[in-house]
Amino acid sequence: MTRDEFWAILAERPTLDELVATLSRLTAREIAAFDGHLADCRLAAHRADLWGAAYLINNGCSDDGFDYFRCWLVAQGRAVYEAALADPDSLAGHGPVRSSIAGDLGACEYEDFMYAPEWAHRQLTGRGLPEGGGAYPRLGRFWDFNDDDEMRRRYPRLMALLDESDAIA
Repeated sequence: MTRDEFWAILAERPTLDELVATLSRLTAREIAAFDGHLADCRLAAHRADLWGAAYLINNGCSDDGFDYFRCWLVAQGRAVYEAALADPDSLAGHGPVRSSIAGDLGACEYEDFMYAPEWAHRQLTGRGLPEGGGAYPRLGRFWDFNDDDEMRRRYPRLMALLDESDAIA
C-alpha cells in the first residue's frame, strides 16, 4: 500500500466501523502498511507547535490527549493534515475545531482510530499486528501554553475563535 492509497481510504471519510471493514478486505501486508503510514503520520505531527494548537482546541491537552488529537488530525484527511503541518493555526478554519472550541470537547480527538488497523488485522488473521514503531522524537522547545500573549502570537486565528466563543458564553 502506497501513501496515496492510504490517503485515498481516508478520503472516503469512513466511520470507524467502515474503516475496519475496508481494512479487513485488504491483505495482512496491506493492513500492516496502512498501520505504518498511520504511525508515520502521527510521528510527523509529534511537534510542540501542534501540541500548542491541540491545547487551545481541546481546552487543555495531556500527553494521551495529544496522541488522540494527532489520530483525529490524520483522520481529517490529507489536505487538513498537511495544512496543519505547514501551519497549525490553519485548523481554525476547520469545522470540528470550531465545535470543540465552542464546547464540544472531544470533537478533535479520535483515540479508536489508531486501533482500526489492529482490529482489522485480527478479523482477517486472528492475530494482532507485528510490533513496530519506536520512540517519538523530542518535541523541541516548549513555551507556556497558558501565556495568552504567546499563544496569540503563535495562533492568532485559533485565539480569535476562543475570543468569539468567550464573547458568546
